[in-house]
Amino acid sequence: MSKYLKLEISGVEKEMVASYVKGFTHILDDPALENEMLFNETIPLLDFQTFAIRILFPNSQDHSVLHPLEIPHDHNSAIFTSALRKFESLLHDKQFVLAMVHAMEDNPNFNLQSRIDVASLLTISLFSSMPYLTEVLFDLLRELINRNVTRKQSNQLLERSESVAEALLTDWLAFNMYSDLRGSTSVAIYSLFLRMKGHFESAPIDVITGNANNSLSEEKFIRKEICYKVLCVDVETADGMRMPCKLLDCYTITQAKAKMMDHLYRGIGLSQRPKLEEVDVELRSAGKAKLLRDNDMTNEEDEEWRRINTLYHYKVEDGMLLALAPRTQDLNPGQVWDCPGISICEFGIAKRGSHFGDESNKMYQFEKKESSSKKQNIRLGRSQYRSELFLPRLVATKRILQSSVDNLFEEIIPSTQPDSSDSDRTISIPKVIKILFDFFDLQAALYDIQDQEVVHSWKSNSLALRFWVKFLKNPGCLLDVAMGETQETALTVIAQAFIDGCSSGKSHATKESPTNKLLYNREVQLFKARVKNYYEEVRNAPYADRDTLAIPTQEYLPQGGYTMFHTDSAVYQLFNYAQSYRPEIWRRLCMHNMDSQRELFRQVCFDIGDNLYGGEDSD
Repeated sequence: MSKYLKLEISGVEKEMVASYVKGFTHILDDPALENEMLFNETIPLLDFQTFAIRILFPNSQDHSVLHPLEIPHDHNSAIFTSALRKFESLLHDKQFVLAMVHAMEDNPNFNLQSRIDVASLLTISLFSSMPYLTEVLFDLLRELINRNVTRKQSNQLLERSESVAEALLTDWLAFNMYSDLRGSTSVAIYSLFLRMKGHFESAPIDVITGNANNSLSEEKFIRKEICYKVLCVDVETADGMRMPCKLLDCYTITQAKAKMMDHLYRGIGLSQRPKLEEVDVELRSAGKAKLLRDNDMTNEEDEEWRRINTLYHYKVEDGMLLALAPRTQDLNPGQVWDCPGISICEFGIAKRGSHFGDESNKMYQFEKKESSSKKQNIRLGRSQYRSELFLPRLVATKRILQSSVDNLFEEIIPSTQPDSSDSDRTISIPKVIKILFDFFDLQAALYDIQDQEVVHSWKSNSLALRFWVKFLKNPGCLLDVAMGETQETALTVIAQAFIDGCSSGKSHATKESPTNKLLYNREVQLFKARVKNYYEEVRNAPYADRDTLAIPTQEYLPQGGYTMFHTDSAVYQLFNYAQSYRPEIWRRLCMHNMDSQRELFRQVCFDIGDNLYGGEDSD
C-alpha cells in the first residue's frame, strides 16, 4: 500500500473518530437548552377564522368565503338572492345533502380535491348549526361503514381520504376541538416547536438541502464535519436599543436575519412581524454601515458553483453590531454608506428560506446539490460519511426533545393511571370525542363486530390519523409560526411514532427496521397501553348529547371583525358544484322519489344556473 494511500486512510479514520466522539459527547450533554424563549412566552395562537381557513382551504389563505358574495352582473339581484336562499334551504334538508354527495361521488370525475372542497364548503355553510352538521356527518359515516363491512374491509375504515365523509370528519373534529386546542395542548405544541427550533439552530443547517448537524432522521444529516463558532453580537432595534444575540458564523445572511427577528420579536406571531424579504442586515462600525446579502458580487465561486454568503464570509466577529433596516433596492450589495435612520413598519407573513432566482440550483452552502430527472445527488468529496456514523447525534437529539414530546403526547392522550403524587387526578375528555367514540361503539354493536381491534382502528384512524397528526406535522395550522424543512422532517418522525402508538396491531421493531422505528420503539410500546386505557376511559365517561355541540362564534370573531365567514359565498360555490353534477343529482332524486326537493332544485338551477342541461323533466 502506498504511503500516500496510508496517509489518506489515516486522515479519514481520524475524521470519523472525531465525528463519532462529538456525537457521543452530545448524548452526555445536559438536555436543558439555553433558550429563554421556552419559558414565559406568549403563545402565538391563530384566531379561529385563520385556523379554520388553514384547515379547510390550506392552499387558499384568502378564500372567497372571507369576502361578501358578488352577484354575477348578468343576474337579477332579487332573483339571485331568492334562489340562493332556496338552495340554502336544500342544504338544511339532510336527505337532499346525502343525495347530492352520493351523486357527486358516483361520478368518476369527482376527484380527491373536489371531495375535500365540498366537505369544506359544507362545513362553512352549516357550522352554525353544528348538531345538524353532526347528523349529516354521521349518516355519511354510517353508509361508509356499511360499504366497508360489506366488502369485509372494516379495519381499513377512515385510513384514506377517498370520500366526502372522511374529509368532513376532519373538519368537524377541528371545529369542535378548537377550544381544547387553545388550552394546554397549544402550550405543549409550542414548547416542542421552540425546543426543536432552538436545538436545530444551535448547529449548522444547510439552507439549500435542508440537511442539518442535528436531526431525527439519518437521511437529513449534513454528512461532513462543519467548522463553526458561536458569535455573540449586538442587534440594534428600531428605537435604537441594543440587544445581545447569539449567531453562528456559518449562518447565511437570511438565516442570521431570521434568528435576529426571532430574538427581537419573540412572543409575536409571524404575521405580525416585518417580512424577511423586506428587511436587510447591516454591519455597523464607526458610523458606517455595510449591507450584507446572501448573493452579491463577492460570493466565492467554484467553477459553475457559487457559495452563499455567510457571516464568516463578511468577517463578522464577536461584539460587532448588526442592525435590521428596511430593504433599499437601489443600493449595491456590499456597498458602504452613512448610517440611515431605522424604521421597520411593514408587517406581513414572513417566509423562511432564501431566494436565489434562476441560479438557485448552482448555489450551495455546505453541500453541492445537483438536480437530476431521476434523483438528487449531493457532492461532498472525500469528507462524505455514511449516515450511520451520525446515529449518536440522532439519539442525542431525541433525548433533548423527549421531555417536550412526552408532555405533548400526555396532553393528547392523557394517562388514565394516576401516580402516587396525583391520586385525585381526573381526565378531561372533550365532548366531541365522547360523541364520536360512542357512535363507533354503536355501529360495531349493530354490525355485531366482536373484534375490538377493528373498533380501535376506527377510533385511531379518526382521532389520531385524521386529526392529531395534522397538528403534530404542521403546528402552523394552530400557531402563527413558520417551519423549516429540518423541523418538518423531525415532526414527521414524531408523528409516525404517535400513529404507531395508536395502532391496534403489534409492531415490534427489529434490527432491520428503519432507524426512526428503532428510535421510538420503546415509547411506542408503552404508548399503546396508554391509548387502550384512554379509549376505555372514554367509553366509560358520562353520556354526551350531540345536540349540545356548538361553536361560540362571537367568542372566536377575529379582532375588529363583525363576521367570521360569508356563508353565501360557500353556498354559491356548493351550488356550482351541484350544477356541475346536475344530471347525477337529478337521477338520484328521482330514484328516491324526492319530488319536492327535485322541484326546488330545478327552480334554483333555472334561476341562477347555466341552464345548459334541459333533460331533467324527461326522466
